[in-house]
Amino acid sequence: MMKLFKRTSQSYLIVTLSLIANSVFAQLPEEIKWKHLQKSYSSDSSQLVLSLNNKLLQGKYKIPFDEGGFALYNIKAGVITGEAFWYSQGGTLECKLHYKNGVRNGVKENYDNQGKVWLRQDYKDGKKNGVSEMFSNGKLVNKSLYKADKKHGLSQTFSGDQVLTEAYYENDLKNGTSKTYSLDGKLATEANYKDDKRNGFYRVFNDGEIMSETNYKDDLQNGLSTTYALGKKNMDTEFVNGKRHGVSHMYKPDGTVLFTHYYLNGEKVTETIYRQSQKK
Repeated sequence: MMKLFKRTSQSYLIVTLSLIANSVFAQLPEEIKWKHLQKSYSSDSSQLVLSLNNKLLQGKYKIPFDEGGFALYNIKAGVITGEAFWYSQGGTLECKLHYKNGVRNGVKENYDNQGKVWLRQDYKDGKKNGVSEMFSNGKLVNKSLYKADKKHGLSQTFSGDQVLTEAYYENDLKNGTSKTYSLDGKLATEANYKDDKRNGFYRVFNDGEIMSETNYKDDLQNGLSTTYALGKKNMDTEFVNGKRHGVSHMYKPDGTVLFTHYYLNGEKVTETIYRQSQKK
């Protein structure tokens, strides 16, 4: 009786495994090598249409990459739709992303060898749109906002919970105030940008105290540039188009003038020559 029970159990197990295997293999996607596919892109390269022997792909596909690894796609009328997965040569999941009508829409996640997310990005109509985040060892190290594939809004880098840099972008160009911080959270630099060029003040700090303040126009020093020591002004110089041009002072700790120098187009001149040039 015991032997019959064992035989019956073994037979049932074999049949069950066969059914499971048949079910799994029946659902396996068709495999086609990437290099064999015909590929056409939309004018902005956001949409990809896949075909084989001039017939649009239709169904579930496993597509090995030429450089190793493979992708799993659900394809309708030649375009990738729904969830898609990219795997490494060793079969480890590297990326999960979403498509709508052949273009990326929704969240894209890239994974490291431990299965942790190292990059997460929002897409809309095939372009980065929304939050883009980068991680290292599970910690956020970079966060930026995008609009139509260009940085647009606040962009930050981090070390642990501490912000290291922050800048504002419009259409991929820095605009507004950018700041950097030391590891202990103190302000290190502060600069104003317009269309990715320094325009206005640029300040440098050490341990929270200001060290210098320079004025810029279109990324060239223009206006007064001042340096400080122990919180007190020790020198100032006038600039025009990136060159010293005007009066320069050095100061004593009590604020009185120690030296005065004069410059014309970057060249040091005497006070007499400088004064004469101002009368012209």
